[in-house]
Formats: sequence, C-alpha cells, structure tokens
Amino acid sequence: MQTGQVVLFFKVFLLTLVTCFASLFASEKLILWTSNEHVQKAVDSVSKGFEKEYGVKVESVVLSKDLTTQFKTAAISGKGPDILTWGHDVVGELASTGLVEPINLSDSKKKEFFPVAIDAFTYEGKVYGYPYDIEAVALFYNKSLVPTPPATMDELMRMAIDIKTKNPKRYGFLYDIRTFFFSFPLLSAQGGYVFKQKSTGLDIADIGLANDGAIAGGNLIKQLIDKKIVPESTDNGISSNLMKKGDLGMTIDGPWAMSDMKKSGVDFGVATLPTFDGKPLRPFVGVHGFMIRRSSKNKELAKEFIENYLVSKGGITALYGVDPRPPSRPDVLQELKEDKNLVKFVESASIGIPMPNVPQMGAVWAAMGGALQNIVGGKQLPKQALTIAKNQIEESLKKK
Repeated sequence: MQTGQVVLFFKVFLLTLVTCFASLFASEKLILWTSNEHVQKAVDSVSKGFEKEYGVKVESVVLSKDLTTQFKTAAISGKGPDILTWGHDVVGELASTGLVEPINLSDSKKKEFFPVAIDAFTYEGKVYGYPYDIEAVALFYNKSLVPTPPATMDELMRMAIDIKTKNPKRYGFLYDIRTFFFSFPLLSAQGGYVFKQKSTGLDIADIGLANDGAIAGGNLIKQLIDKKIVPESTDNGISSNLMKKGDLGMTIDGPWAMSDMKKSGVDFGVATLPTFDGKPLRPFVGVHGFMIRRSSKNKELAKEFIENYLVSKGGITALYGVDPRPPSRPDVLQELKEDKNLVKFVESASIGIPMPNVPQMGAVWAAMGGALQNIVGGKQLPKQALTIAKNQIEESLKKK
C-alpha cells in the first residue's frame, strides 16, 4: 500500500471512529441534581458548549433541600443523577457507603484550586468531588464606628467597650455566640480541633475540643460575656439586624450576609478575623462542588463535563456570575480582585479548617451546642463544659 493510500485509509478510519463515537454519545444524557436554582442557570449556560461538542444532552434538575436523602435512596438502587451538586460535609457518608466515585486528580489539576477546597472533598486520602466555591465567616465592620478593623481580639474588645460607652444604645461587637459554627474560630485559634487531621484522614478517636487550646478559646468566649461585650441572649438574627441598622460596630458572619448588608445602606467592610494571642482565628470552611455517582454508566462523560466545563475558569466564572460566592480557583479570584470584601472572605477561608466531612459530626453539634450554652449562661466554667462535651461525643460515637 502506497503512502497516499495509507494516509487516506487512516483518515477514513478516524472519521468512521469519530462518527461511531458521536453516535454512541448521541443517545446518552447526563443528569445533574442541585438544590440551587442559580447553579442550575449556570450549568445550563455552560452545558451548551459541551452538548455541541459531544452531542450529549445535559439535564439539570432542581430538587428540595433534602437532596442528600433523595440521592442516597436513588443511588442505592443504581438510579439517580450522574452528577450531584452539594456541600462537602456529606462526602464521608456518601463515600463510605460507595455511592460516589473517587476521582484521580493530577497534581497540576489540584493546583488549579485553593488547597483548602481540595482538602474539603478529601476522605480517607481520596478526593470525591470538584469544588466550585469556598465559604468561611469573616469580620464585618461598620466603617462609621470602626474606621480600621482590629488586628487582635484584645483590640477588638477595647474598641467594642469604647463604642458602647460612647453610646449605650449601640453595641461594639456581637455574634451568634452560643452556636458552635460561629464560635469555633475562637476555640480553634490556640489549637482546638474537632477530629485530628492525619495523612490518612480524620481520626475520630482523637477529639480536640477540650485540649488546652480549646479551653483557652472557651475562656475568651467567657471574657466576652463577663465584660458585657456580648449579651448571652445574642443570636445571628439580633446581630444581623443591628448591623443592618448601623447600631453595631462589628460582627462575625459569612458571605451569605453580603446581599442584605449591601441593601442596608450601611458603609461596611470585611476583614479577616483578629488574632488571639498571636494566632489567627481559624473558621470552619464550607465548600460546594460536583460529585459523580459511582453506579453511573456515564462516569467518564461526567468527568469530562465537570473538569473541562463546570470547574474550568469559565465555568467557575459563570457560577460566580449567577451566585456570587467566593470561587474555588485562584485565577478566577484574580479576575475579581477589585472586590476587596470577596478577597477577604477567601483569605479567611484559606487559613480555615474544612468542616469535618465525616458522619460522626452529628454527635458534635449537639454536645458543643450544650457546652456553649453552659459557658455563656455561667452554669459551667469552660474547662468543665468542654470536657463534658468531649465525653458526650465519645460516648455517642461508641454507641454508634
């Protein structure tokens, strides 16, 4: 066979192969589940290029908030979506029951995301999802009352007392002090943690909620009460409303509060949380992303769609455009760097701790909620309250 004939043969062969490949995919459909209509809008926009290139229809479906229960029920029987869009905190439960697919990410692909975002979707050394946003609380401050945000907790307390002294109808600093999610940064700054992070994953037998660092954080929380900076009845609703009225100097809240703050007309800023005895307050980090159902027959297609479309630079930008949450990719944040508040949220998340993605977290919320109630209410000293909570968690995990 001559050279020209060989070239012609391979051209015909490749054309036939591509045609067969396309016809195979033409009967396929990727199904994605989400509980967020904004995400659906972005997915539908991004999927147009994928559908054109692969001839595969992408169907995005918005379901109720009870998305994980519906996913588990369907996935156990080999049904459900090819792609699940949800928070990273369910990864441990879904991965341990074999319902989501582990993902082999190259080092170069991992570097496209903030490390904390990849860590959040890692369970027992394997990655189970592609992150598209990262969320953590930061310090909101009213610029008319706090021209420059405090660098340390000591400075914050002095400023808070000064604001209250000048005008008793105002507050210097309030936050949802009895809720573990919001108080965790104070407990973690000096070394408190929920479960010990090891190279193989979280060690649920090693609970750090009553170690010296956590107790130091508990004592700091008690100071806020004893110095009458934060009333024990304060919750997120109270602090949020006062912040929007302009009667509060500072609060701890997340990017989800940005919309209401912008509508309030208050001149506000966002800063990273202050340090505590030289150590940064480390908040919980929440990450949303895309997971692939393990029993899906379209896993390779789903991976292609997610990697090269949904979590590409263009995909994350599209997601941000309809649902402006801090992006998981540094290159997207670079394009948005003019939004100083957004940058501060990402800085806060970058030093934060991914919320544990193991099922055992259920025992933690109840026990720590009780501990904070007792500390704030003056019923128990921090060391006693935190030790009791740690013991309760251990007992609960033993029963399970």
